[in-house]
Amino acid sequence: MVAVNRSHNDVQMAALARQFHEQGYLKIPNALSREQVNRFNSAVDRHHYDHPERWVELSDSFREGTNVLPDTEDFDEAIEDPATLDILRVIIGEDITFEEFAIMLRDSTENLGEIKGWHRDIVREYERRMEIDAVSVMWYLSDVTENDHCFAIVPETHDRLVDMNPLDVQQGEGIDVLGAAGTAVIFHARAIHCGHLKPGSSQRRTLQAYYSRWRNQRTAEWSDIPERLHSKSDPALPRRFYAKWNVTNILEGVGKRPADLSSDLSISEVIQEVQRRGRDAM
Repeated sequence: MVAVNRSHNDVQMAALARQFHEQGYLKIPNALSREQVNRFNSAVDRHHYDHPERWVELSDSFREGTNVLPDTEDFDEAIEDPATLDILRVIIGEDITFEEFAIMLRDSTENLGEIKGWHRDIVREYERRMEIDAVSVMWYLSDVTENDHCFAIVPETHDRLVDMNPLDVQQGEGIDVLGAAGTAVIFHARAIHCGHLKPGSSQRRTLQAYYSRWRNQRTAEWSDIPERLHSKSDPALPRRFYAKWNVTNILEGVGKRPADLSSDLSISEVIQEVQRRGRDAM
């Protein structure tokens, strides 16, 4: 595991990019300040109260705010935060584009079976694993100790060990990525990972965003990119950063609504069914 500080020079950035390409992930302590963590936590509570229709109940302990950005500007600074974006620009390149954003809450539970199990993001079918070409950032808004639900990852399964099947990963394998509130984890969406649930855990809170190289295709249709972001004129941001705001071509995977599902189903019901089909395809 690689731990990095908030500020970096070009040499450090290049070294971090190499470490990411080798391991498939990086851990960044103090990516967010305590003040940012407090503000984001307040924004999460506010959004959950004001817009319950945007939240999906994936299990008795797993809630996700799936389409947050049209309602509030509160999380824009996380998406654009230099502590992670500067590293992403080296990893992905200047054609980096923002893909999607969500809030995830993991509550205490006695049911310790992760609903997704060990998996890769975006495309679940093992034979299509090389189609996955996105990078995710997860920001911790709560302390994640050895006693708490946590993000776990199998290093190198994005590249050197890419032929590993998630079904072959045993419980207890992988690395638990622990950290204080304010920590960020950057990981390749092709790397095998899961949520490691633990008895007696405190509520785990995270923000999560995905980024990729520019192409006329999005990874998911659950998270709208509002026009305010597309129209933003900020020379500090990559040129195509919000260029996918109106892209309707969605990669066939767990981020796309199946054509055979009834239009009467709620977004929560659709996502639950898509997740079920994704698990069946592994």
